[in-house]
Amino acid sequence: MDTVTHALLPVIVTAVALRDSRPEWLCGRGGLIVIGIAGALPDLLSPHLSIDSRLTSWSHGLPFWFLLSFLLLLLCLVIRHRWNWRLALASSAAYGLHLFCDAISGGINLLYPYRTLIWGDYWVPPMYWIPLDIVCVLTCYWMFRLKPLWQKRRKQKAAAHPQADDGKNR
Repeated sequence: MDTVTHALLPVIVTAVALRDSRPEWLCGRGGLIVIGIAGALPDLLSPHLSIDSRLTSWSHGLPFWFLLSFLLLLLCLVIRHRWNWRLALASSAAYGLHLFCDAISGGINLLYPYRTLIWGDYWVPPMYWIPLDIVCVLTCYWMFRLKPLWQKRRKQKAAAHPQADDGKNR
């Protein structure tokens, strides 16, 4: 899959899981941005244009994911006031989701660089990757732009036109 889907899919999943609530640990939209970057991180750390280069990418294996998860949780201990464990876990999960998505769209080498253990296949063919990017962009636009705008307008309309008592309910 493309980097756009890898970045936006964990943001969509997080927003759906939170159901319109904005917990303090998310730090407003900043936390969603961090989660999106974590989802794209394997491709940002080791860009690749072919399946062969993905299979030999150190950022697309479980060893680096475990190391990154450990470092994110270590950050929670070092800078508690700026980084919390929920954001660390959500970022680690976004990275893991990237690995899973790559596994179902061609495969990954799970134990690279230590051993060769290739898992996955083209369960999501490349012809669907750009349409998935478009769906993710449109979903984020709806979730973070249109839906809040419609909710705001609905509240303003309800406040401006309270149900008038016209005497019919007597």
